[in-house]
Amino acid sequence: MANILNENFDLLKQLFTECLEAKNSNKETKALDLEEKIKSGSLLFVLIKKVNRLVKYKVRSGREELQAQKTLVDCNRLHLQNLLYEVNYLKREIKQCYKFKSQDEDIDIYEPPETKNISSESHLSHKERISRLERELNLRKQLSNDCTMLLNEKAKVFHEIILKMENLSTFAPSLRTLLKATRPLQDALQLPIEQKWKLENKVHMLPQNLYLTYVNLRAIELLEGIVKLSVVGQEDEAKEYEAKIIQKKTEQLEQSFLLKPHPLSLQIKIAHDESADDFVVVDIYFLPLLMIATAHCEIHLNENSVNLSETNLLQDFLKFVNDDDLGESLPYSETSLNLQKHNINLEEFQKNLSKNNLGRPYQWLQKMIGNSSFNNTRCNDMQTQKLKDFTLECVKRIRNYFHIRFNLIAQIRAFMNKNIDDCINDKGNTVKPNCTLVQWSAVSWEEYESSQTTMPFLSQKMVDSNCSFFRAVIVLSSAKMECLISISNKYPLNVPLWAITVHWNGHHNALNNSSIKIMENYTNSFKDSKPMTNFLGHQLLRTMYSFDIFLETEGPLYQPLEYNKEKSFIKSFSKRIRMRPYKRIIRGSINYFKQ
Repeated sequence: MANILNENFDLLKQLFTECLEAKNSNKETKALDLEEKIKSGSLLFVLIKKVNRLVKYKVRSGREELQAQKTLVDCNRLHLQNLLYEVNYLKREIKQCYKFKSQDEDIDIYEPPETKNISSESHLSHKERISRLERELNLRKQLSNDCTMLLNEKAKVFHEIILKMENLSTFAPSLRTLLKATRPLQDALQLPIEQKWKLENKVHMLPQNLYLTYVNLRAIELLEGIVKLSVVGQEDEAKEYEAKIIQKKTEQLEQSFLLKPHPLSLQIKIAHDESADDFVVVDIYFLPLLMIATAHCEIHLNENSVNLSETNLLQDFLKFVNDDDLGESLPYSETSLNLQKHNINLEEFQKNLSKNNLGRPYQWLQKMIGNSSFNNTRCNDMQTQKLKDFTLECVKRIRNYFHIRFNLIAQIRAFMNKNIDDCINDKGNTVKPNCTLVQWSAVSWEEYESSQTTMPFLSQKMVDSNCSFFRAVIVLSSAKMECLISISNKYPLNVPLWAITVHWNGHHNALNNSSIKIMENYTNSFKDSKPMTNFLGHQLLRTMYSFDIFLETEGPLYQPLEYNKEKSFIKSFSKRIRMRPYKRIIRGSINYFKQ
């Protein structure tokens, strides 16, 4: 633009010079033409200057706008880079959080009541997480202090052990000489002291958890005398097992070896009070690589032949030692993680235990062996109750269940021999039933299932093929009562169920006669009674009394009269359902019946 202005300016100068020369030479016409050209050129020159200023203004404003946009782009780019950096930082933190795993996951952390007046669920979860981390931090500090104290005590005990071992090393040669000199006296008095020492050497090869259980059970054996404890297994197999674990890492071991228990196990024998030949044996196994214990029990009776109907009653009842502990799940998550690493699911694990008769991993058993990997809620219980007391409680429960099963089998065998004197001669039974038990026999599941009277129990799934089934026939003159009894292997948690049919002037059962239905409910319900050992016998006695009452109240309605009133009751029927006085009340030496 500047070049154009200079060229036009030079052109105007030239025209102006020519115009002056024309005026001086008296060329008026030429001068006028040149003046016109000068005027038009001046106007163009002004226009060009205007355009020049306008172009410069637009260029300057464009540059300013460009600079503003460049500044905005730079700010946005910087903000974007900050956001990307923050996102990458958060991703790294999330990965670290996923990798984080507490070393003390088995510590029970007290959870306070839920915070109220918090509407946002995300805010509630975040607040709970923060409070949990704060409590865990305080708990770790407390446990660190406890650990320091225990380490100091451990150092003191270790120092005392060294001193005692030094004293023992000086005393041991004299003791060996004394034992060797008194060996003839030991044989004469039948005191095999050295054999007991061999057993102690075997005990020291037990895993730590089983050794702790052995010490507690040994104390119970010596103080209570209700169990007999022994260690089962060979020392050579135990040494070979431990050497193989030390030689190979856990990841390199075979699946079969992972599921293999320690060669040494504990065996508890609990005998019946009346007969030493009737006892239950509980075997406790420990799987070191999975850090869990399993238990299996077997009932041994004096008689060589056991009836087929009693086999279900002789099954493993350890699942009923603690409520809701059937041993069907793993005690804690670490075991399931170890199984997943070796591609073993829970079903395969349970099949292996059942195949090798290793029992089940009950939760109460993990607590009894003092397993440190046990869940948090059980750890709280162990803090409030000594391990020895809990072990004694478990042993007493096992002993009690064995006595209940033994008494049940004794009752069934007595009923098969038509002997019900023990039931009738109980305290308070001054009135004997008029009817007579003429048959008690075992029946099959197919026969029980095909009966119409058992349909209510089958439809409600109260009875299955794992139960034991019996038939009882009770007779009074021309009337006959047939009872189908199902006894669950969960006895006495599940009461025996009686399905009753009366054959007298027709067939009466719970489906077509309300009196039989009430009689059946009365026999199957013991809510008003305390737990008793002679449970099945009391049910039989109730049924026989109810049969007498039914005939004595129903008999006068038929002719000729066959049954007279012999029991003491005020009225025969009550309410619109004509309820019979089945319920027996004992007041001193008087027995009477009411609805």
